[in-house]
Amino acid sequence: MCRLHSDFLSLIEEAKALNSSVFSLIRLLLLFSIASVGKDGVTYRELKAALQVSDGALYTNLEYLKKIGYITSRDISFEGKKLTLYQITSEGQRAWKHIRDWLAKLIAYEVEK
Repeated sequence: MCRLHSDFLSLIEEAKALNSSVFSLIRLLLLFSIASVGKDGVTYRELKAALQVSDGALYTNLEYLKKIGYITSRDISFEGKKLTLYQITSEGQRAWKHIRDWLAKLIAYEVEK
């Protein structure tokens, strides 16, 4: 019991270091999606199809992740069409790893209970 209490307090302390503004489902899914493809990046169209969210929600959340330096975007031309490509930054990769590791600990704590 004492160990679990200690683990719980450790989880809470670690949570304080997380960027809480990223903790919305769409932002977590965006970070996961963009981090998963690595340096190749992913287009707006691909993200929209995969996440099935409105243009407004997708655009707003992508812009926020750009603003805090977690992703970058650039325009590319593919088959004569102009597309926006999103890539994760080093800072975004570190943040995603930190979030992912914390979530894994949270789940492990719940399983141990």
